[in-house]
Amino acid sequence: MHGQGDAAAACRFTVLGPPTLRHGAAELDLGAPQQQAVLMALLAHRGRFVRVGELVDGLWGERAPATGDAVVRTYISRLRRLLAEHGLGEAIRSRSGGYLLDPTRFTLDATDFTRLVETARRERAEGNAAAAAKLLEEALGLWTGTALAGVPGEAAEGERSRLERLKLIATQELFRLRLDLGRHAEVVAEVPLLLELNRLEESLYEIYLLALYRSGRRAEALEVYRTVYDLLGKELGVAPGPRLREIHEKILRAEPEDEPPVAASAPVVASSRPAGPLFVGRAAERAAFAATANRGGVLFLCGPAGIGKSALVRRFADDAAAAGRTVWHLDGLPTARLRERLDALAAEATPRPVLLLDSFERHQELEPWLRADFLRRLPGDAVVVVAGRRRPGIAWLTDPAWSGALEVRHLDPLSARESAALAEARGADPASVASIVDFAAGNPLVLALAAEVGRGLAATGQPSRREAERYVVDTVLELLVGDVPTARHRQALHVCAHARYTTEDLLRVAIPDGDAAELFDWLRTRPFVETPGHGLDVTGVLRVALDTHLRWRDPVGYERMHRRIRGYVLGPLLRDTTEPQAGVAVMRTIGHLRRRGGVVARFVSAAGEEDLRAASVRPAEHDELVALARETSGACTASSVRFWLERRPEAFTALRRREDNRLRAFMSWLTLDAPAAAELAADPVVAAIWRDGRTDLPEGAHIGVARHLICPEREVKPNPVTDVFLGRMMRDWLHEPGLAASYLVVANPQLWSPLMDYLGHHEVAHPGSEGVFGHDWLADPPSRWRDHHLDDELWGERRLNLFGGAQPNVKE
Repeated sequence: MHGQGDAAAACRFTVLGPPTLRHGAAELDLGAPQQQAVLMALLAHRGRFVRVGELVDGLWGERAPATGDAVVRTYISRLRRLLAEHGLGEAIRSRSGGYLLDPTRFTLDATDFTRLVETARRERAEGNAAAAAKLLEEALGLWTGTALAGVPGEAAEGERSRLERLKLIATQELFRLRLDLGRHAEVVAEVPLLLELNRLEESLYEIYLLALYRSGRRAEALEVYRTVYDLLGKELGVAPGPRLREIHEKILRAEPEDEPPVAASAPVVASSRPAGPLFVGRAAERAAFAATANRGGVLFLCGPAGIGKSALVRRFADDAAAAGRTVWHLDGLPTARLRERLDALAAEATPRPVLLLDSFERHQELEPWLRADFLRRLPGDAVVVVAGRRRPGIAWLTDPAWSGALEVRHLDPLSARESAALAEARGADPASVASIVDFAAGNPLVLALAAEVGRGLAATGQPSRREAERYVVDTVLELLVGDVPTARHRQALHVCAHARYTTEDLLRVAIPDGDAAELFDWLRTRPFVETPGHGLDVTGVLRVALDTHLRWRDPVGYERMHRRIRGYVLGPLLRDTTEPQAGVAVMRTIGHLRRRGGVVARFVSAAGEEDLRAASVRPAEHDELVALARETSGACTASSVRFWLERRPEAFTALRRREDNRLRAFMSWLTLDAPAAAELAADPVVAAIWRDGRTDLPEGAHIGVARHLICPEREVKPNPVTDVFLGRMMRDWLHEPGLAASYLVVANPQLWSPLMDYLGHHEVAHPGSEGVFGHDWLADPPSRWRDHHLDDELWGERRLNLFGGAQPNVKE
């Protein structure tokens, strides 16, 4: 019996080719292909327990036999006997319902491959190209064929694809290193074979063009570009990416292309070349840079991914170079190497330098050193631009030494006009420019991506419009969101995109098995999440992309999330709302949830909010309310207001501005179970409502009437005050005990009639010019009314229409 260390040293799995298991000089027989698939599935999980059901699914998928569990257990038993014969009897451990392959009992060629590749990358980052190339050659030498060759099953296919992709990436890194080392001919000879197996791998064409051009074969390089341009357009409906186009343009102009791919690792003096026609806007930021350049100082550029920070930094470099300044533009370096380069720069004492640090979110640990040490060693007229996704730390703002020498600029989205100009400059199909601008919400990266995809779509008609839209959405999420820690964090992102405002309470309801506090704290640190007063809010194009992505990927989960959010908003959130500002937030959330169907969203204000307080009405204020009613709605309404103030003063709620206590608006909510004859005689509108209502009210039931909704705008358009009114009425409709029917009286029935019809409120005939709408809550109770429009909310809207063209309202 061998010890564990001896067994691990003597036992080696190979998966970078046909799978084998060697123990010393002996090669073990791993059995039938399906038995090998079970072993490889355990191996791929790298020391984690795997349930029997997962092994069955990974082997047979949907075609699993009824005896699949038993067959897998048989394979496990045979593998255990095989390993036990070589001192590895404990290598496969079991627990209820699953198995684990102990990775400490063997070595694995895939692990060695990964280690060598990572070591090569570190060598390359340190500038040791030759050593890095040797390490990559050693890593690729471990491969003996197609990964897991001959192993069947979906799990094996997934692992095979992953390993082959890693091999392709490592091969490309080796090719680039060989280009750096001047071994162009080797690359020209080897790339074509790889391209036959990876026809749509655009980065391989970049390498091939460079190798051909640097080998003096310019005409062949241009022909390869024409071929790939046609191929990408035909197969994917897209044009070549910016890097490939940039190489092509240099070849066309016969410019020297001798920069290694890691050229960004050293500071360079910017050329005075023009910035080109694809840069638009940012006049205020360029003016701020010019002012900082005149006096010296630090300019922070902040903003989420894709907002245009790098493009603006490049423009700063051009502006500074045109003014005769020495420009150091640093990007793409490891943190340790960046600090070394900055120390070297400070030691050079270059006069009037301009230092541009891009993607600084990767180097946050350098911020204290940068502020307290490095910047103090630069000349007083030095200009430093720091661009990143995060704002500068609080120490910058509280340190007196930086008062007046630091300016922070948060990049806003481009305007609609600037967005259109950028889309047109990118060659977007004119018919799609408006829809691309609307979708991108001012994000330059998304504008460029959609324009490029749309240009290919217009030219070839391939892929389909829907596939092109989904490609753009998926790419937006990959670029702007990146990796997400867990599935619960991704759910939190989808909730934040779907709801108007996201709080801990909402997350607790929408993701019942998640840690709401942890998810909320994680969300609020994302650079693309804003924190308005009522909760968190995903901004711009990400809201559309996240919501669209989940909607087509998991429609059942999407509906479940919507129901939970809507139930919370129309339930506890609406019920507990008392302050006007909170009422506005609730109505905007309701309108946002109903943006996909119906008409509610059109009747909720989109922006703007006065600082109002709600208060009951004192006798001394009656004349003030009557005067406002007369001013906005006429003498008849003013007379009605005075009458009910005297009879039911508790029914009135006034909205006043906090800053000066000015009366801004008011409403009345009359509860009627047996109105007096004098009341019916004095108010014909209430009399008509009483005749329309139920005369056989159950015991304890009543009718509610929103009799007066008075605000200076006379309800001519949705505004924050009408939001408060609507929120108050919906709260009463859904949560007032004993409410048998409700009515509201509006001064502009033509405006509000579509909303009332959508909400199931019929119009009541009555004397006068006002509109009266009512709903019978006994016949159509709140629970049924609340769910009535769910299908319209979720599915009855126009689909994402990114590339123009009319699309009908359809369900997916």
